[in-house]
Amino acid sequence: MKIARAVGFCLLAISVVYFLIAAWRYADSMPPIAWNALAAATVAAVTLLYLSQFLWSGIAWHLWLNSIHEPSRPFVAIALFALSQIAKYVPGSIAHHIARVALGRRYGLGTPGMVVTIAMEQGWALIAGIAMAGASIAYAGPAIVGMEMPSPLRIALIGLIALLLPMAGIWLVGESRPAIMDRWLGSRRITHPDIATLLSCFLIYCANLAIAGWSVDLLARYLFGMPESHVLLAIGVFAAAWVAGVVAMVSPGGLGVREAVMLAGLTPVYGPGTALGVAVSYRVVTSLGDGVGFLLGFIAEKRLARRTPA
Repeated sequence: MKIARAVGFCLLAISVVYFLIAAWRYADSMPPIAWNALAAATVAAVTLLYLSQFLWSGIAWHLWLNSIHEPSRPFVAIALFALSQIAKYVPGSIAHHIARVALGRRYGLGTPGMVVTIAMEQGWALIAGIAMAGASIAYAGPAIVGMEMPSPLRIALIGLIALLLPMAGIWLVGESRPAIMDRWLGSRRITHPDIATLLSCFLIYCANLAIAGWSVDLLARYLFGMPESHVLLAIGVFAAAWVAGVVAMVSPGGLGVREAVMLAGLTPVYGPGTALGVAVSYRVVTSLGDGVGFLLGFIAEKRLARRTPA
């Protein structure tokens, strides 16, 4: 754990220094934002797309809970997920998980089951992030930097990354699950989540990353005036940035790390000024989305609490 924290601190420090230097150099080249109806519609659309990720992530958590026979209702899982996400800005990147467990106990969810499913959620989302980053960059990256790669080879590489990674994850969960999971599950011990749950959640996490990458491209095109779309590369870069933010556990909500990776990855296609603007604006919009998600989750949870017998 100490090694992981040390790596996280190093990654955070390098990312922040890189981002600050780049911001100092390229701030003047950032395109001005014309605050008109199109810009407002873009911000609203990206915020709604971000909130849709809460919906899908809550559904995925519901599926994980059901897979270990922990009674769950989809609306409860979605509300608790949305309500707890604001706590991810607490340093350590664990407060939002603790908050979700604490909230879940009000609705009869067992602590061991919630801890195990959140661990599954994080691990499986990381696998999805690696797969999406690899597949998207393998497809769009070579063309962007002017490398020639035959189409059959590109397709084979994409298939290798996008298909073998989740299959390897299914094997790992089924054959080599850590014993601590069984101890936590206690009387609800199972062999492993069924394949349908694993594949469904994998597709949900991939879809969420695709939504985020699409949102990044929308900001570049309609907020900063990029003439062309580079959505596939944006998806891959965002997926890589998300993975880096998770690995740097000490960074609250991946702050600093994700922006640095996005800036580095998007600069070749968007230019440094636009890449800087997109990285900053996406963080601002998603922080707004976290606030809106908290309010919606708070309202939903209060209604649920009134309907749930004491």
